Order: sequence, then structure tokens, then C-alpha cells
Amino acid sequence: MLVDQGTCRKIRIERPDQSARFGDVVDAKLVQQWVPGKTGIAKLATGEQCLLDPLPDGLTEGAAVRIRIARAAIRERAGQAKRAVARPAGSDVPLTRGPDLLELIGADNIDIRKVGGHGPDMLADFGWFDAIEQAETGRIEFDGGTLLVALTPAMTVIDVDGTMPAAELAKGAAKEVALLLPRLDIAGSVAVDFPTLDTKADRAHAVAEFDENMDEDCERTAINGFGLMQIISRKTGPSVSEMLQSDRVKTAALQLLRQAERAAGSGSLVLESHPAVIACLRKENSWLEQLAKRTGRPVELCPRGELAIQAGVVASG
Repeated sequence: MLVDQGTCRKIRIERPDQSARFGDVVDAKLVQQWVPGKTGIAKLATGEQCLLDPLPDGLTEGAAVRIRIARAAIRERAGQAKRAVARPAGSDVPLTRGPDLLELIGADNIDIRKVGGHGPDMLADFGWFDAIEQAETGRIEFDGGTLLVALTPAMTVIDVDGTMPAAELAKGAAKEVALLLPRLDIAGSVAVDFPTLDTKADRAHAVAEFDENMDEDCERTAINGFGLMQIISRKTGPSVSEMLQSDRVKTAALQLLRQAERAAGSGSLVLESHPAVIACLRKENSWLEQLAKRTGRPVELCPRGELAIQAGVVASG
């Protein structure tokens, strides 16, 4: 979490994953020319496939190629996944692993405080769970209005709703959109549907409010007569919203582990949750081993079919 003057500005999540990540330089094999001479499918040693664009001159199917990952794979809610996107790296570029989350935020030369499972929950104190709820539900309330965020395979779509006069609502929403995109790492192509504004002046005021509050590199259109504005920025991986919504069971399992790590009391930790969440935890047994090691308490799992996916509880045995 990036906290600036007591306010949550950004949250980021990194999960245990062996998939290629942004900045990786790896060797791969071209398995298919998708658009001959232009783009193709490359297969990594792990078995993961990525879209290679552009194809190096003369590269044929079955040939080895060194690539750099320009965007990590993105899993969609329907269970499908967008392949990672790669660029040719050149055979003289050394193999390397791209930066992890700690390395990325450390490169910004800001003070970093690591928050453990014991002591004050500083993440919660500064609004972590509010931001997580926004990412999970796609609903962001602000004074006089609401942003409704929908994830689609093509782009992120944000609908503006509210009861204020259209010009005031658009201006308030423009500020909230500018704050929301960096907060949840929403990048790529974003379409915002503002209320219809009758005058160019009202549309210009809303755009100015967006520009004043947006501190990330992006390009945007003006708000057209139908109330639409498009925002484009560089996308290097899934947003927080895409991560949390693409696998709600894993999201619930990891949140339950965090809750258990901070649970008071003694004796065994009893994790009670929906059977799908319990099954996920049993599959990822190393997570339970880490929890037991961090807390010094044995861990028990209790499936409860009457509980919703996100409604797990932690008890003492």
C-alpha cells in the first residue's frame, strides 16, 4: 500500500505464481506463426505460451528465440486467459527474472515499512479493506455518486451514476476516476461513461478535473457529446481488480490466511469456510505450513457449506 499524507493512494498484490512476469528475459520456442511474418505463439520452458510480437526476420516454427516479457498473462473471470505478450530480446541480452513487487516499489526511492502479522494492522488502518472491497465489487461510492467498474476482455468500462446535476456529477466522477485508476493499477484501455453534458464548457471542466488529479502517465480523449472518454496507459500485468475477481476462491483463501495470522488466542487455529475455499487451502499445503510456522499454532480446516465464499471465520481449537 502506498500511503501519502495519511491517505491510501495505491494498493498492489503479488501472489505465488511461476508464470512469466513483466521484465523477464527468457528463451522460448516459436510453435506457431499466428500472422505469418508478424506475430506468433512462443512456448516457454515452463509450458506457458505467450504472444510474440513482432516476429524476428527469418524466424521459423520450431526455432529458438530469446524474448522479453512486455505484459504478464491476465486471467479473465470466464476462466480464460490472455497470454503474456513478449518482444524479441536479442541473443546477446542476458537471461534474467523481471523485478518482483518489492523490487518495483523499492525503485521509487520511497520509505518502505514491512508490516508483520503481529502488532497494529497498519494496512487496515489506512483503508486496505475498503480498497479491496472496491476491487472485488467494482463499486466505488463518492459524495453524490457512484462508479461502477466492469471488466471486459477488451477494456475496463466505468459507468458514472448519481443524483447530482450532470455537470457536478461529471466533475466529481472525473476526480474519482483519476484517483481510482492508480489505486487499483487499472491500465490499458479504459472507457468512462459520464452523464450526457450539454455544453463543451461542462465537458472541459470535467476533463480538467481528471487532469488535475491524475498522476500517472496516460493519454485520454476529450469527453464527447455522448459522455464518453477513453483513457490509454501502459499495461504490464493484471490490475488488482482482475487478480481478485478472476479467482474468488483463491482470493477468499488468502484473505482467510491473513485473518488467521492475526487471530488472538492460543491452541489450534480452526479455519472455517466454504468447502471450495477449504479445498483450495488443502491443495496449497505450503500456505498452511507457513501459517503454522508464523503463528506457532497447529492449523485445522473445517468446511462449512452454509458459509458464503468470502465469509470464512477463524476460531481457536
